[in-house]
Amino acid sequence: MAAWRARAVPVGKPSSPTATLDATRIAGGLWRIGSGAMERVAPGDYVIRARLTIRAGAGWNGEAVSDDIPLRVVATSASDARSSQRAVNLAQDALLDNRVEEAAATLDARLVRAPDDVAVLTARALVAERAGNTLAAVLCLNRAQRAMTAAGGGPPPIELPELSTRLAAARLAPSAAAENQPKWSWPPAAVLTLSPETVDPAPSAPTAVIPSLPRAVPATPSSMSPAASPGQAPAPLTPSPPPRVPVPVAPATNLAARAGTPATGVVLPATELSDAKIRADAAGQWAASARAGSEYGRTQYSAARATGAPNVPIVGNSPDAWCPASKDKGSDWLEVTFAKPVRAIEVRIRQNDAAGAIAKVEAIEPDGTAHVWWEGADPLVAPAVRDIAWFAVRVPKTDYLVVKMKITLNLASGPGWKQIDAVQLVAADGQKP
Repeated sequence: MAAWRARAVPVGKPSSPTATLDATRIAGGLWRIGSGAMERVAPGDYVIRARLTIRAGAGWNGEAVSDDIPLRVVATSASDARSSQRAVNLAQDALLDNRVEEAAATLDARLVRAPDDVAVLTARALVAERAGNTLAAVLCLNRAQRAMTAAGGGPPPIELPELSTRLAAARLAPSAAAENQPKWSWPPAAVLTLSPETVDPAPSAPTAVIPSLPRAVPATPSSMSPAASPGQAPAPLTPSPPPRVPVPVAPATNLAARAGTPATGVVLPATELSDAKIRADAAGQWAASARAGSEYGRTQYSAARATGAPNVPIVGNSPDAWCPASKDKGSDWLEVTFAKPVRAIEVRIRQNDAAGAIAKVEAIEPDGTAHVWWEGADPLVAPAVRDIAWFAVRVPKTDYLVVKMKITLNLASGPGWKQIDAVQLVAADGQKP
């Protein structure tokens, strides 16, 4: 029998010192070979073998050995991919021993050199979550999502979707104020500073001039917004905004199909919009069906994904939202239909990725008559740390019934795949749909 080179140790402790195994009961366990043990193993080809030995007890006694699992150990490399994987593995090893601060330091050393490494950012978000710093975890996840978008997509780390869901739920729970979080739970300044390659440029449309945003955001915990209290809308997961120059946007074109009743559509400020309030609005109804000029997929990313209540938990690419077939060329449109025609006062559009591309919003009567509620350059100024963005247009109570809304996007407004998760139509006078 070949001598063993590294021995695995169990992770965690069993809930009971005894186990009953038969045809209906299967026992499982988790073992790991620590980084210290693996560092003593020379490069070469090996096998992993599990052995179960029971020498006493009322039942079966004996030994069972698993099939061999081949393992190749390679020499240490300084390549980016190997360096990142090593940092993630070392951090996971530290987390299994509850050495959370050590895991943070290992990942931070890598992030200082590669702040847009998606795998390392995801692992860093897990560390921040373990430390109880939900906001720091979201900052890392936002950066990872942005890096994936800039790179043209690709499969996310396996932990990312579940982590996104947990963090979205954590935003609604009480948590410690940001300034009370341990310093090591925050990612390094390199993560909180957007690189020129990942900052969305200002739209080039001649109707609006949007000044460039500062490239850096404060890296101190005191500059972050704490989570909301229960019952309140979640606090925006963005740093305190730096001073901004007012954005001169040309007056929007507001047209109506009927003479004498001009629509005076107004884009609402972001401070009036929040997931919690919008979801709870009894006068609002979600789209029941949808069609689009194009779709990135027939099932995932299709127009049908923009129907119903919001189901994308966190900013970034999601197959549960409508995505046009083109990324940043030309224009495209989404038309949604509502189950009950109503006299309306507002429409709300939930953009989960590459927000800021809306160019026109139209209301459509049951007979097909269209009314342009708003048209122009999207006034959204992207924050340094992205979050899901609501675009809402409010008009005087319509004297006609609205059954459809059509949203036109200017895909060339900026980089990234534009995505819409949901559309809500708000009835006038609190009328329930």
